Amino acid sequence: MTRLDALYADMLAFFRPLWPGEDKPMVLGEGKADGPVLMMIGEAPGETEVVKRRPFVGKAGKNLDEFLALAGLERSEIFVTNTVKIRPTALGPTGRIKNRAPDKEELALFVPWLLREIEVVRPRALVTLGNVPLRALTDDKNTVGSVHGQWLESRAGVPLFSLYHPASIIYRRALAPVYESDVMRLSADLSAGALPVS
Repeated sequence: MTRLDALYADMLAFFRPLWPGEDKPMVLGEGKADGPVLMMIGEAPGETEVVKRRPFVGKAGKNLDEFLALAGLERSEIFVTNTVKIRPTALGPTGRIKNRAPDKEELALFVPWLLREIEVVRPRALVTLGNVPLRALTDDKNTVGSVHGQWLESRAGVPLFSLYHPASIIYRRALAPVYESDVMRLSADLSAGALPVS
């Protein structure tokens, strides 16, 4: 059993009794689990991720593929995970279950496990996608709008690069060139070994 397998076993044992009778499948991280160039951290799994029990598949997977192509990286070189490992849901106006942002209780439960996950995986750098992982790992007052494309210190002691969530480009097309520019800067910094010391 690897250190990551042991961590996930502990995590599942911790969370299993918290929601008796509720179906809250965990979607765990995947990828290069020992010293990857990047650890990409999203918000929480969506419907497709829960069905397939894998992070960043479905629409999120297409977003990840576009990011990797822009950055000149292979999925085998990185580790991908989410801040919260269950799908936060709410009822939409039509009565259909939809995704929602994680609440404070969910974040309080999962962020300590995310910090342990980072410690075990030992990435060279973190990339946060959107406000949820950014605030979980830096100052709670930070917003992607104010710090995107910048290197920051993280609570995990690993350099952190802030990006808009790729899905945000679908709703705000004006963000596309900003996102692409940020990814190109990240790629250039990684190629040059120009990571800040955290």
